[in-house]
Amino acid sequence: MASSLTGLNSVKHLINSDVSTERPSRWSDTNIDQPALILTPKTEQDVQAALRVAKTNNLTVVASGGGHGTFVTVSPNTLYLDMKEFKTIKLNKEKGTVRVGGGVVTGELSKTLAKDGYYTPLPNSNAVGVVGCVIGGGNTPLNGLHGWMADIVVSFRVVTAGGDILEVSSSSTGKELTLFNALCGAGHGLSVITSIETSIYPITDLNMPEGKVWTRSLVFPVSAIDTAAQLFLDLLRPPPAASITLLGMRSPPGTPAAGVPIVVLGYSYFGPAEEAEKHASLLFQEELVGKAIMATTLLVPMENINDKFDPLNTHCGHKAIASCRLEKTNIEAIKNAFQLWLSVTTKYPDSQKSPLALSSLNSTKPTELGQGSAKFVEGRNRDISAQIVTICQKEETMAALTGFMDDTVAELRKGDPGVVPRSFPNNLRFGINLEEMFDRKRLAELREVKKLWDADGLFWSPFEA
Repeated sequence: MASSLTGLNSVKHLINSDVSTERPSRWSDTNIDQPALILTPKTEQDVQAALRVAKTNNLTVVASGGGHGTFVTVSPNTLYLDMKEFKTIKLNKEKGTVRVGGGVVTGELSKTLAKDGYYTPLPNSNAVGVVGCVIGGGNTPLNGLHGWMADIVVSFRVVTAGGDILEVSSSSTGKELTLFNALCGAGHGLSVITSIETSIYPITDLNMPEGKVWTRSLVFPVSAIDTAAQLFLDLLRPPPAASITLLGMRSPPGTPAAGVPIVVLGYSYFGPAEEAEKHASLLFQEELVGKAIMATTLLVPMENINDKFDPLNTHCGHKAIASCRLEKTNIEAIKNAFQLWLSVTTKYPDSQKSPLALSSLNSTKPTELGQGSAKFVEGRNRDISAQIVTICQKEETMAALTGFMDDTVAELRKGDPGVVPRSFPNNLRFGINLEEMFDRKRLAELREVKKLWDADGLFWSPFEA
């Protein structure tokens, strides 16, 4: 379609002839068609020029940082902005902040900060865009210590639909403050974010052993789900420095039992080892350890904490994420969810990389930070979250897995009756009820922000009615 577009002279230097008429490379191929044009801007002025081309040709703009949003739609009417050239990572130790470009992914930021002895809360992946995390709220293993990523962001530098370049922050006023608050948790489709400034912290402040994260893992056969689930329940309401995960997966390639379903109970502690051993003492009981296939205690450098998940980051194929956030759960809900996971990944062999994870964090700090806040992060008081990450190669398999995701979320919510359903904005999926993200009032507010900053709908948005 690029040959039929007008006004391309101003952006021809941004077109890579090898990819400008192909589908963009993304983590998931679901609903990703060949766009009208792929542009790779290098400057904010390039972004402005790209937006003018989109307006001239009545195209909808999708800006991509890490390319991991499984709910993003790319169509023949899309101008796809690949932000991969915006790689700024600039520390300001005096202010305790870092400037992060719109194309930086989490692993790049984590490893760069660690070289200078700093960290910032990031999710359990090295490959997702930092900006994309923040505008979806930013749930991380460090929520208990620092709150959500949206709680610690200082400012956003954006190019608006009108072509203005702005820096918006909590000290902004009027409609710019409204934009800042919306970007903190529900920021998809409001502007092109070229960079953010967010908070950083010295690793030494955590008083971790050797400056590394204390971790304990017990690997159980899937037949021991009762034991693993009860152990997860017994560890609930972890201290702020802890993150607990109950993970259903299949043994990875290269291991002695590759492809065999297992259940992993993981405990990470971002603090002193003696505190970790006290809080996680259950994980050393001989009776429980005796039921495990493997038990390990490791010290992991902060910058390597997500490396074990790298095999899941491969682009292409079909992926989707279903999630729910819970105040409580019980052993029956957990067992039923894991049985559904085991059944579907057995029935569809190309889905066997799909994990099911329950995690728990201390919600006290996020709840305190949310008091009186106009940011778009809801359900802050929920300690437990569940994620069903479906990964498969065949489109027909993904269609079949949709029912599995619905059923699994429904089973998990049976363990938390009477609570308003809530999920993560960054775990949106096609066809989901948006009221799982925000209530009607907040959705109405968000749509007013959209009208204020993008009345003509230049930017693709998952939140439009």
